[in-house]
Amino acid sequence: MHASTEAPAEITAESLFGPLPINLEQLSKLFLAAKTAGESGRSLGRHKNIAPQNMDRLYEQAIVQCGEGRWSDACLIALQLALHEPRNSRYLFLGGTCLQRMMEFEAAAGLYSLSLIDDEQPIVVFRMAECLAAASQFDQARKAFDSCFEMCRGDLDLRDVQEACAQALVRLTPH
Repeated sequence: MHASTEAPAEITAESLFGPLPINLEQLSKLFLAAKTAGESGRSLGRHKNIAPQNMDRLYEQAIVQCGEGRWSDACLIALQLALHEPRNSRYLFLGGTCLQRMMEFEAAAGLYSLSLIDDEQPIVVFRMAECLAAASQFDQARKAFDSCFEMCRGDLDLRDVQEACAQALVRLTPH
């Protein structure tokens, strides 16, 4: 079924996007391509005339699924949302969160990286650094933790994140 601007009675990812023809191994490459498209301002969702409120409804469904520990289900929705709106950092962050909980660290790091294009937030950099470390990409992880540490400097609300970065840097630094 083709997407429309009117909200169907029940929103499902399949009703808006059709099936998602990828597996987790393909995610890193796919989202690098999406990053390029996103940087040029293209949006598959706008091309298909998918109403933003329908995207928001699916996002809320995925959040509920995360709360229920249904990371795989939520991930499929988040990935479809991100593919259709590659510049929406909350869709990318949600997908990264799901993948991180599913222990797909390289793919999660890629989504967190994409999320930073338009909205560089310390917590996103921190989560990306965690994934890079878990994927044994220690040099990149150290750089990301260091960057996050600096982003938090002087912000008392981010004191805990900065401390977590400092602890991670100590653990990742060869002695």
